[in-house]
Amino acid sequence: MKFDFGRKKIKKLIDNSVLKKKDSLIGLPVLFALTGFSNIRQVHKPEVVNKIALLKITSVRDVLFTAQSVKALKKAYPNAKITYFTGEDNFNTASIIPGIDNAVRLFHNDLSKSMKIVKNAGHFDLWIDFGAWSRFEAIMSQTAKASYKIGFKTDGEHRHFAYDKAADYSFDIHETANYAFLLSSIGIHVDNNIVEKNHEEDNQKLVVIDIFADNQDQNTRKYSQNNWKVIVEHLNKAGYRAALIGDKKDIEEAENFNELAGSKADIDFLVGRLDFSDKLKLISTSSLVIAGDTSILHIGAFLGRKVIGLYGPTDKNRYGPVGKNVYVISSNGCSGCQNLYGDEKCTMDKPDCMESIPVETVLHKIDEVLGVNVE
Repeated sequence: MKFDFGRKKIKKLIDNSVLKKKDSLIGLPVLFALTGFSNIRQVHKPEVVNKIALLKITSVRDVLFTAQSVKALKKAYPNAKITYFTGEDNFNTASIIPGIDNAVRLFHNDLSKSMKIVKNAGHFDLWIDFGAWSRFEAIMSQTAKASYKIGFKTDGEHRHFAYDKAADYSFDIHETANYAFLLSSIGIHVDNNIVEKNHEEDNQKLVVIDIFADNQDQNTRKYSQNNWKVIVEHLNKAGYRAALIGDKKDIEEAENFNELAGSKADIDFLVGRLDFSDKLKLISTSSLVIAGDTSILHIGAFLGRKVIGLYGPTDKNRYGPVGKNVYVISSNGCSGCQNLYGDEKCTMDKPDCMESIPVETVLHKIDEVLGVNVE
């Protein structure tokens, strides 16, 4: 049964997060000093748009969610050059989105450096901030040299003063729908219907798995290693090889899983061995990607692969992967608590949302997606 938090409890959870506290203690005073919490510019959207800037600093997932909005912008302004300002962890991801001419790194731990980068980037005709809660992103927007700036007005965040046009942010719809609503405020229609992508020939016997979390704050999104062992054995029995990918920070955890899986497991341990380009190549030729709510899951969906997402603390209705071949298995217990930016804190002493996903359900979905029948 899904836990109903209510807006007040959600707000309390956000305020308890480290990132949110830092944003409030530092970001709010700086934003106030820059804007005075009042719109002073009375401007209109320019008729001619040759240079567009997009801003989304955090989350590979959310950067990928902007892809359809980028497509709509290119359709509306086919001759415009689009620059994407994003965090250092998302730079490579922003670079692969069709329509992006230039990706620029910002540094979420260095406000002053990021402000200088934005200020020195030159003038833009249109500036679009896809951030929903961060004052850091609002500060970047205020710092930017742009004829017209748009962003979200989010309840209680006091960040919309940085924009010439602010659209109401909703907690009740998928992020892609929020982004579409933002662009609709300036008359641009976003079609979030995903068209099947052309891709490289499938490696019919390879399944990519990601058993890790993107960062330590997201550990409640992980499925147990014992369950992953069962999944690998099931894939092997069906004639598929598993490829385990992750970053260098995951090596120790991967070694533990290697020992648990045993020498008979048909699995490629590629953790810490692949750069971003290598990961893309591997995923683009896989038959299936299985992961929790991680960047690998969303990259797989973005590349048009079949993906199975295991969702516990995050809400699939707001943050589920986007694509034609997407399958999400949600927790049977408490779930959906991490449904706001900056909120990575579970309210339970012993989170069980991921472990309430029966591994048998995952195995049945694998058989269905791959079209196999393992007795």
